[in-house]
Amino acid sequence: MLIRNFRQGRIIFARLDHGEDIIRQFTILAEENGIETGALCAVGALSRAILACYDQKSHEYGKITLNEPVELASCSGNISLKDGRPFVHAHAVLSDRMGRTWGGHLISGNIFAAEVYLQELSGGLPLKRVPDSVTGLYLWGNE
Repeated sequence: MLIRNFRQGRIIFARLDHGEDIIRQFTILAEENGIETGALCAVGALSRAILACYDQKSHEYGKITLNEPVELASCSGNISLKDGRPFVHAHAVLSDRMGRTWGGHLISGNIFAAEVYLQELSGGLPLKRVPDSVTGLYLWGNE
């Protein structure tokens, strides 16, 4: 188990840009504010999105492509460093107008409207992602 303690740093609220990719906007927000470690949550709507689910046997992502307007019913994630740059890891629950839902790792999403709460975490070494041989993922590690 890897445990790190942080202090709460700045809290940033932002309205993201219409028509832009949501993961890219999260990344820009972190980069422009010098955030290396943090937590985020967001709500809003996307005009299309790609989610993924990790296959634990093959170590590959299976994608779910939604080419329709969906609500960003819930989105939570974290920011850590990967290759020295802020890396966003986010999961989302999306729903359509009929109430059907999809969930998983948020790969991308074209923003219709979105608002994000970003909590900076400070006071310790930044979390860094490193390859994990057991899972095939980049996980927080001791670098």
